[in-house]
Amino acid sequence: MSRFNKIILIGAVSNTPELKQTSSGDALCTFTLNVDRPEMENATSKSDIFTVNAWRDLADSSATLTEGSIVVVDGSIRNRSFDNDNGQRVYITEIEARSIKSISNTSSNASASTDSSTSQASTIPVVEESSQASDKSFDFNEAIKTDEKSSEFVTQLGEDVPF
Repeated sequence: MSRFNKIILIGAVSNTPELKQTSSGDALCTFTLNVDRPEMENATSKSDIFTVNAWRDLADSSATLTEGSIVVVDGSIRNRSFDNDNGQRVYITEIEARSIKSISNTSSNASASTDSSTSQASTIPVVEESSQASDKSFDFNEAIKTDEKSSEFVTQLGEDVPF
């Protein structure tokens, strides 16, 4: 059975990223990401808030993000737990970022917070893969008709092919 832990989120940074140093000297940047859920018919729009952790060089670069920036976070889900002062087990789910890409900066709209999901819904772009190939798609049937070697093969084979 294959195991794969990958998550890609597009959302708005909802607080100023906090940069810390661990005792071993590694940089850790933590921020929260507000991600809108797809709108359902006859339902109010909702959003989820994720805690994102970036380590080392990625932490240094993500510390420059501002509140309201729209980012794409590529990473994995991490679960951890600890016992608090009252002896209760506390479970935490976080996103450990592998890459963070800023796709727009709405720092002029500094009031964009976790509660303003409706204003941010119109600013989140749709990310599409860009095709480096030509606009014309390859037509295999036309290629067979124009290729001399395959035209010999087609005439030998005939048109009554069972597949």
